[in-house]
Amino acid sequence: MGWWQRMHQNWADTTPPSHPDLGPLTLGLPAASVWQSVLDAIRSLPRWRIESQDESSGIIRATRRTRLFRFVDDVTIRVETLADGARVHARSQSRVGKGDLGQNRRNLLEFFAAVKRHMGRSD
Repeated sequence: MGWWQRMHQNWADTTPPSHPDLGPLTLGLPAASVWQSVLDAIRSLPRWRIESQDESSGIIRATRRTRLFRFVDDVTIRVETLADGARVHARSQSRVGKGDLGQNRRNLLEFFAAVKRHMGRSD
């Protein structure tokens, strides 16, 4: 997918990656620890709100409001248990418009950076 198409879509996803720099975050920690770090990360982000969470399915639904026009993006996060840790998948989608000018990609990058901070990682 070219940059023009990416700039004129209204979603971003890690599975399959919608952008070259997006992919699921794999961590060598128990899923329960990752789950709590994901919740803490979301709570620490401005304009983010947890709408629902179901630990048994590993699904968190959140919203993020844009600063200027207060548009709402829906973010779905899934924590997947692996044999040697956990993997975090995420999808962000705008509620309105045909293009987001890259905002949903930035939402996911902001979210993953916050998770890494809460996990004490810098990579």
